[in-house]
Amino acid sequence: MLQASALGAALVVSPELATSGYGFRDLIGTGWIARGQPALFGWAGDLARRASTSLLLGTPEAAPGSAELFNSLILFAADGTRAGHHRKINVLRVGSESWSVPGDRPTVLAIDGVGRVGLFVCADMHSQRLIQETMALGVDLLLSSAAWAPGDHGPNGEWKWASRTTGRPVLVCNRTGPDVLDFSSARSVAAVDGAIVHAHQSAGPAIVLVDWSAQAGELKNWRVVAVEEQ
Repeated sequence: MLQASALGAALVVSPELATSGYGFRDLIGTGWIARGQPALFGWAGDLARRASTSLLLGTPEAAPGSAELFNSLILFAADGTRAGHHRKINVLRVGSESWSVPGDRPTVLAIDGVGRVGLFVCADMHSQRLIQETMALGVDLLLSSAAWAPGDHGPNGEWKWASRTTGRPVLVCNRTGPDVLDFSSARSVAAVDGAIVHAHQSAGPAIVLVDWSAQAGELKNWRVVAVEEQ
């Protein structure tokens, strides 16, 4: 986060479930989510504030006053305040995501320096109806966090379709490296007008920087930077 901010990022986006890993349920259970959430969100807000950069963080989320758990993308504004969230709608009801409850609505958030951003988590972009419902709210850019590895159930043209039919660029931040699935070949992409114009995959973490002009509706200058060891 701090490295990306130092390189000029106005918004930092994490992959799906960046705080926990995708396959955490069978390793550490779910009891920690509600218990540790105040400290986790306090840490994330402080990080955004110190970086003076908005943060979209992929994390398990415990709904206040409820036993429900969500696979969420939480927005922390550059002043450290929590500014909104998207809860994954197309969750898997078995396996690694069976702990989570589906979200119930499309999400568009206004982000300083970026514009109106339609948010998705991974397989949400498999739903053409959800994409159209999101667009109806007024969108400059479509953005997805993901843990979507190639294979029998991997992405199959969803990002290209979304960019072609909506006329909006699509940015996807995907996981890297090994987990319960091997994400070393999973791609983070930029899709424009029905084509993948940029992509990155790696066995370890990386920072992908892309310039975005909300006024022109254009993405440019995609580049990959190695993550500095802390």
